[in-house]
Amino acid sequence: MNTENFQSLLQRLTSLKKEMDQFRPLRIEHVWSSNAIEGNRLDRFETASILNTGVTVHGASVTDILETLDLNQAYEYMMSLASKKEPLSQTTIRDLNRIVTLQTTQDKSEAGVYRAIKVWPNGLENHPYVNPIDIRPRMDQLIEWSSQNQSTLHPVVYAADLHLRFVSIHPFIDGNGRTAILLMNFALAQSGYPVINVQPNHEERYTYMDRLEQALSGNKFSKS
Repeated sequence: MNTENFQSLLQRLTSLKKEMDQFRPLRIEHVWSSNAIEGNRLDRFETASILNTGVTVHGASVTDILETLDLNQAYEYMMSLASKKEPLSQTTIRDLNRIVTLQTTQDKSEAGVYRAIKVWPNGLENHPYVNPIDIRPRMDQLIEWSSQNQSTLHPVVYAADLHLRFVSIHPFIDGNGRTAILLMNFALAQSGYPVINVQPNHEERYTYMDRLEQALSGNKFSKS
């Protein structure tokens, strides 16, 4: 390789690095906002400090820090799968949830494992999520729906519908919200769209939860 070609290659590498740098704030924003919606008390700057420098934040709880590290790892894993155009599978979904919850779940054996108990939205005990015995069949239907519709639906519609269908099943003991947002961004990233983040301020969080509740109450999903 001559000097001119070598310099051109180095310039190309520098350009690619600059492109990668543009996406790093999206990762930090994702980890911070997705955790904050679920009650994590770290702010954006504290999250960035932990992820960029590895320095823990004085006064922060161990759980908040571990949630940040775990979700960051899950995000990197999700983006790696998206870049390889990996098809959605139950293994992928369970791996994402396992990474998200491994260091904070009360029982590590439950991380990435479908729940065996009934759960319901806060204050809606009379409207539980999918019965445990029906989780695996419903997840089978979700994967079948994905394989049939990913190439036909608009990427944004597909990503939003995937998010909603997963939330309606709520297959895990913990981490369903974070896993749902990872899946939505997995779908978007596969099609070349940037990741999106729901801001955890009161107004946007309320709007997100309200729209989600409306959608769940108005839809009964099957294979279609």
